[in-house]
Amino acid sequence: MIDTIKKIGETARRERIAMLRRLIARFGTIVPAGEDRFVVAPSPGAFDRVYGGQSLAEALLAAARTVDGDRQVNSAHCYFLRLGDPAIPITYIVDRLRDTRGFSIRQVRAEQNGQAIITATFSFAAPSQGIAHQWPMPEAPAPETVRPRDVELIMLHGDDLPKNAGVPWPIDLRHVDHRPWDKEIGDGRHRVWMRVDEALPDDPLLHAGLLLFASDLTMADAVTVQHPIVWEDLIAARGMFGASLDHAFWLHMPVRLDGWLLHVQESSRAADGRGFTTGRFFDPAGNLVASVAQEIFIKQVAGERG
Repeated sequence: MIDTIKKIGETARRERIAMLRRLIARFGTIVPAGEDRFVVAPSPGAFDRVYGGQSLAEALLAAARTVDGDRQVNSAHCYFLRLGDPAIPITYIVDRLRDTRGFSIRQVRAEQNGQAIITATFSFAAPSQGIAHQWPMPEAPAPETVRPRDVELIMLHGDDLPKNAGVPWPIDLRHVDHRPWDKEIGDGRHRVWMRVDEALPDDPLLHAGLLLFASDLTMADAVTVQHPIVWEDLIAARGMFGASLDHAFWLHMPVRLDGWLLHVQESSRAADGRGFTTGRFFDPAGNLVASVAQEIFIKQVAGERG
């Protein structure tokens, strides 16, 4: 059994690395298409829609091309307007809202066939010094003692993975607490370790983009585990539909995603079908490097399981 788990784990690791390299290569294909307009090619993959974190990360990279290089992203605020089609190119249109001595603000609209699928606003900050404080990092078991998410799913389902399960993802995710496919009802307080599986260049924008990508991966889990929602039904849209409505992200200091980060997420409220989650990212030194908030919409739809 141990040898089987090791074999599955190594295969999953190789697949994550391959997907990470494809994702980074895709970031490099965001090409200018006119003044402050950028286009990226179609992105067929594990999902039947464009993953929101991917379009948000690409919007960040497009916005960054219009900002002085010494300014680093410090926040992002996004609304997901429509489900994107992974078979269609995406155009990112950047609006330069304001530049001051300390900040540059950019608004980005992502379009497919002339229709907006997301709109996002980014703030880029010039280097500065000032007040500083933070909450302490919660305790958590070492990430090496927790199995990767995709290994857990492969052991559970074999080759018959649920639709939209997203295996592999380019990020190694390790659920410390309640996993989204567990049958028991959870309390909505989760700790998740994450990192990429190989060393990355010293490019702050690349690491910020990848963390923005990763910040959308598990936020719904803290909502759904507090209800008798069958995970496979939700991700396959059998009898229910779920989608992120908006996403807010704050980067407090430079970050590296090729080292472990602990994502501590909590869902404090759901009302009228909308579940709200907040998250905090800590590096191994205990620094609170980023914070995130998201609201997800879930509704019952016609159709039977199966």
